[in-house]
This record gives sequence, C-alpha cells and structure tokens, in this order.
Amino acid sequence: MTRLVRELGVALDLRSVLTSLDDCAHVVLTENSAQPAARSRWAFLATDPVYVFHSVRGKCWGGPPGREQRLDDAPLEALAGLLSRRRTSRGADEPPWCSGAGGYLGYELLHEIEDVPDAKRGVSGPADCRLAFFDAVAATDLVAGRTWIAGRDGAATEQLTARLEAARPLSRAGDAPAPRPARVGVTDLARAEADPVVSREDYLSAIAAVDAHLLAGDCYEVCLTQRFDTHFAGSGTALYAALCRTSPAPHAAYVRTGDVEIACASPELFLRAGTGGAVQTRPIKGTRPRGLTPGEDARLAAELAAAEKDAAENLMIVDLSRNDLGRVCEFGSIRVPEMRVVETHAHTHQLVSTITGRLRPGVGTVELLRATFPGGSMTGAPKVAAMSIIDRLEPVPRGPYAGSIGWIDDSGALDLNIVIRSLVKTGDVVTFHTGGAIVADSDPESEYQETLDKAAGMLAALRSVRR
Repeated sequence: MTRLVRELGVALDLRSVLTSLDDCAHVVLTENSAQPAARSRWAFLATDPVYVFHSVRGKCWGGPPGREQRLDDAPLEALAGLLSRRRTSRGADEPPWCSGAGGYLGYELLHEIEDVPDAKRGVSGPADCRLAFFDAVAATDLVAGRTWIAGRDGAATEQLTARLEAARPLSRAGDAPAPRPARVGVTDLARAEADPVVSREDYLSAIAAVDAHLLAGDCYEVCLTQRFDTHFAGSGTALYAALCRTSPAPHAAYVRTGDVEIACASPELFLRAGTGGAVQTRPIKGTRPRGLTPGEDARLAAELAAAEKDAAENLMIVDLSRNDLGRVCEFGSIRVPEMRVVETHAHTHQLVSTITGRLRPGVGTVELLRATFPGGSMTGAPKVAAMSIIDRLEPVPRGPYAGSIGWIDDSGALDLNIVIRSLVKTGDVVTFHTGGAIVADSDPESEYQETLDKAAGMLAALRSVRR
C-alpha cells in the first residue's frame, strides 16, 4: 500500500496547535521539547482516530470512537491482530510515523505478560492500555525544519490538514526553563498542594523491606516509587506546555484519550525499532540533581560519573535489557555502544546506556513487547522477582507511569518512551510518581530525597499554571 505524503509550505510547531484541538477526544503528540538532535529529531501529532482500543486486566474493548465493543481475545492477542490487519510497507521517503497506533501502555499491562501477583486488581484508575489508530499523522523534522502530512487515506489527510490550517497558535512567550532548586523538600510539596500517598516513614519502611529481600538474595535491585496527588481544574494542554517550559526533554509527549490526559517530559527512550529489524533501548539508572551554580553543577555530574553505586545500578539494568532483547534478537547481534554516559537535563543529571540488536525475521511488535515490557529501569532485577516485590510494597497502581507513550507505525516501526517526569490528569485530579533504584548499599534517606528531587519539574509546572 502506498501512503500519501505531502509537505507543508512551512515547518509547523505541532505543540502550538494543541489548544485548537480541545474538541478532540483523542490526541497524541510526541516530540523533543529540548534541543533538537539526531537522537530524537521528530515531532508527531495525530487526532481523529478511526479505531480506539483499551484494556483492563485481561479484558479489552475496541471499535470506532464512541462505538467500542468488548473483544473476545486477550488484550495482547487482540492488539496483535489489529496491528497485523493494518500492516503496510514503508516508503523510502516517508516519515517514520505516517499512520498507525499512538497512545500509552500502562505499567500494569505487565500482568498480560508475566505471572506476577496483582494485589491492586480492581483499584480504580486509568486503563492498563489505551491506543488509538490513526489514518493520518503530521510529522515535523525538528532538525531540517520541515513538516509533512502523511497517511493511508486521502480524507483523513485532508481532515488533519484542515485542523492544522485552522489552528490558533499557542503563545510560547516565557519558554525559558524555570529556576531549578538544588533540593526539593516537603515545603515545596506543600506549596504545590501535592500530597504524598505514603508518608516519609512508610517509604523508608518499604526500603527496609526491599533491603530484606536483597539480603535474602531474592533480587539485586528494585525500583521503588511513590505517588503524589493534587488538583488542577485547568486544561491538560496548559499543564503540558508548562511542563515543557520547566522540563524540556527529548522524549516528551501529550496524550488525551478516554477520560485521561498525560503530560510527559521523559528523558528516557524505552524502545525504537525500524522496519529493517534494528532495535535499541536506552535505560536510565543513576541520578543527581542539578546544581545552583556552574561549579556545583559540574561537581554533581562528575560525582555521578564516578559513583560505584550508580555504576552498579546501571550495569544491572544493562544486563537485564540485553537479556530482554536477546529473547527476540538474532544471536550475536546485541551490542552496548554506549555505557554509563552522563546526560544533563533541566533538573537532573542521568546515567544512560544504549543497547542495540537486530530482531529475528518474523518478530512482530507484540512479540517484542512481550520480551521487553515494562522497561527494566522501572522494575529492577531479576525482573519478575522485582515486580512481585513492587506489587506487595507499593499501595497504589502505577497506571501510565513506568509504562510507555509513543507510536507504532503500520509498517512495524515504533518509538516508545518510558513514562517518567509525567503528570496524569483525570478530571480535576492530577497525580505523579517518582522513584529510584534500591540496591544493597543504598542509603534510605538519600533514596527518599532522590524521589523528591525528581519531582522538581512537575512541581515547577504546577506552580506555573496556578499563577
């Protein structure tokens, strides 16, 4: 099938049109809201899907928007069928995403993949997975400064073109990042009216429980997280714009689907796969806050690069990621071209590694997801043991957090982030999570403080929209 690709006369800032799409029940935007670079050079916007799909603990629904029906298959089998029926080849001059699925895969989708206890089954929250299937996508190459409308249906491409032409640009004044605190404290949470679901004492008790598992040899590392709840009656698009200002990130995304909106400023790539079989993942493990002065900032980055504990955390996740990709990649194709590289973002320094491989012929999207989801940086190692411990110790579901946002092209190419540094809005209720890896030599107080430091960008965004 040949897809339609038409270049617009001007490069379009796709984020600027979001406020003109408030009448759309389903919107997906993925972009690099930091400095464009070859590593993440595309921005994509899709709306007006032809089909929507969601799942909740073993059950799934699908159909045209507003006419979804219960599907007979298990969620991942149903998703595999949907992707297969839409499959098409990719043209040489097409943007990476021209048509296909976009949305989120929530952390609890893991229960469709692994035999892990589910203590929070039945607890209300967003669906485990929400994907919308689009016949047209707007794509901007942020490096070349060019925008295309692409798709598999002429009517869909014309409808999207008309929406973009009618868009009212969002003011981008004051895009400079907000001043960053070197440390976040409970007073910052109070000023943002962000209430932790668990107390400091309970979080430290959970760390002690993880330590007991580590000492017993049940696991080597566990990513322990906590949730914060607040309220915001304004628009989710305003929240996303504020998050992009305060926390520009290479894998940013905005999703509106069903009853949920997600504003995400993720620095982390989960999976990227091309039509030729090349696949990569870039887990983050190891964090320091930014400093208030250039000298302090450089010292914290150097401290992260030299820290044995962070190096050990990162190595464990690299080994886990190599193992996950090894389930579906050609023998001998797994490589680690980058190991423990310090990357600097608006509020944190992060330790990042890159693992690549080549998928075996015939490996489909769902098979790849079964082998790798959720990202190991958000679980710990060994993966199943760590997820079982997380299930017992964390009192609320993670929802979209620790899952993935992104797109799956009809050609089989895909790009999925790790949902961190994110705000999830359902009605007027906004939640966000933070966390960190617990290993044998972790200092509990430092680990708790790290969860607060990682909240800096979300707190700054909330303060910004409430002024």
